[in-house]
Amino acid sequence: MKRRNVVTIAIALIIILIGIIMISTVGFNKELRYKESQKIDIYINNEVEIGKIKEITDEVLGKQNLVQAVEIYKDMVTIRATSISEEDVGTIITKLKEIYTFDQTAEDTEIKNVPSTRIYDMFKDYITPFIISGVIIVAYMAIRYYKKGIWKVLARTICMPVLAELFLLAVIAIARIPLGRFTPVLVIGMYIASVMGVVVENEK
Repeated sequence: MKRRNVVTIAIALIIILIGIIMISTVGFNKELRYKESQKIDIYINNEVEIGKIKEITDEVLGKQNLVQAVEIYKDMVTIRATSISEEDVGTIITKLKEIYTFDQTAEDTEIKNVPSTRIYDMFKDYITPFIISGVIIVAYMAIRYYKKGIWKVLARTICMPVLAELFLLAVIAIARIPLGRFTPVLVIGMYIASVMGVVVENEK
């Protein structure tokens, strides 16, 4: 193995180790929609403009908040943030009534606690397809490159993608990149890149 490859692997393993420590101590950072938070529901009885409401919530709660229209006619909104105080609720209701006419008051508005979504539940729909595609690729590599030594090919085909994914997860944990809707894209992209690397190595 070339010295450059040894150094690259050593650096990757160090990053993975740091990532494991980060995950075991502080865990992953998640998008707001998946982390423990609080929410309020406001029935406005008019079709709302999410952009205008978002401006108000950004002013009151800071940028880290989520505004969603609910109900068929988009006349009710859910506002979600890491923390919402009764004072925040009062300010939001007051500012909304400057734009819309509705009956709900701050006293009528309940602050609800939203539990954190488990990482497994966030990505469970991707697990089975990912495993199936992995088994198919391993079987293909074993058949396609069996003359190069089946155990060597199998080890390379399994270890390279696994290390690549661990490296990616470590970087996500260290850099505090939020886990969320775009995480599967990163994981799949890294998987494809690592499989292409396996093909290149097997073709040598």
